Amino acid sequence: MEDTSANIKASVNASANWLQELLGLMGYATSVDTRLAETAPEKIGTSNNYWVEISTEGLQDQQIQRLMGQDGLVLDSLQYLANVLLNRHLQAEPADADSRNFYTVELNGYRSQRLANLQALADQAVQQVRETKTEFVIKQLSSADRRHIHQLLEEFADIETHSQGREPNRHLIVKLVQS
Repeated sequence: MEDTSANIKASVNASANWLQELLGLMGYATSVDTRLAETAPEKIGTSNNYWVEISTEGLQDQQIQRLMGQDGLVLDSLQYLANVLLNRHLQAEPADADSRNFYTVELNGYRSQRLANLQALADQAVQQVRETKTEFVIKQLSSADRRHIHQLLEEFADIETHSQGREPNRHLIVKLVQS
């Protein structure tokens, strides 16, 4: 247990330090706060989900908008970089791929609002699939958003999801489980 706690603390520090340094190199003088996200007891494994929040203190509105980007594109890019770079140790040790950590980068409540919108979209998809008995296709999602919807819909025994296509035209399919 002590080893796990030390690993979590190291990952928290690494993610905060990495993003803080990157933001500094980009010319943004702000701080970063990191926390381990809550995980349902049945989903606790070797992977952890970290919430890495960029403080808006000391940032002007224009700087916040630049860091966010249109439709969260810059924030998504920072999140992608965090996930690739902070998990780079796994490339050398493929056996440890199950211990991959997931990093969510938040700024000014954008990600929280986006996750709420994804929850509403997932609920709508389930309702429509059950009513029409046809597939529901969700286009224009980032890989992180697709992963989140996959996770949200895992709890429904009668619903299955899969991603189809190639980036940038990859989309998510929601459908009833075939019996």
